[in-house]
Amino acid sequence: MHKHNCNILPLGVNDMTTAAAICAAAMNENPLHIKVFGANPDLRQRRLRRMFPALLAYVKRKGELYGAFIDGNLIGVLGMLPPNTCQPTLRDLIQLLPRMISANSLLGSLRLAIWLGTWARIDPKQPHWHLGPLAIAPQWQYKGVGTQMIEFTINQCAAEEHLYLETDKQSNVDLYQRFGFKTLATPTILGIPSWVMIRST
Repeated sequence: MHKHNCNILPLGVNDMTTAAAICAAAMNENPLHIKVFGANPDLRQRRLRRMFPALLAYVKRKGELYGAFIDGNLIGVLGMLPPNTCQPTLRDLIQLLPRMISANSLLGSLRLAIWLGTWARIDPKQPHWHLGPLAIAPQWQYKGVGTQMIEFTINQCAAEEHLYLETDKQSNVDLYQRFGFKTLATPTILGIPSWVMIRST
């Protein structure tokens, strides 16, 4: 694997449309996204591209949102929510829900609520940084960018006790385990296996 060095920098307002498109493309084949946003890949991608701007704006407002750049081009997205901020307040939900519901069908929105509600109930009580989304443009995957983004996250949060994340892909579990993440639970959501993982410094 040839490693491409990238610059990881805070995302600006002008980067948000590209960042949402990267997240939608990178996560289009995630099992839970297929279940929630539909089996048709083109329709699913359009729905994800409508949903991610609201999610990324939330992460930017409540925490830290970074981009991985190569030759000035945005090729990856990294969100980090600091301790005690990863559960949305009522005001946050009022802002988020209309955008997220409008991006999907009624059945898909119900499934989305079940999915996110399950992960929210599992969220650890101890203070932690919540990692996500972490997305890399498909053409840049498996080229060392994800490793650099995870290493950046660990360095940024070195003074904190825990890093926490969720995933629905076994390949992601294998990657995160290389960096000391351990599986806390393996809930099945809407018939789809998922993992919640934590790393202690």
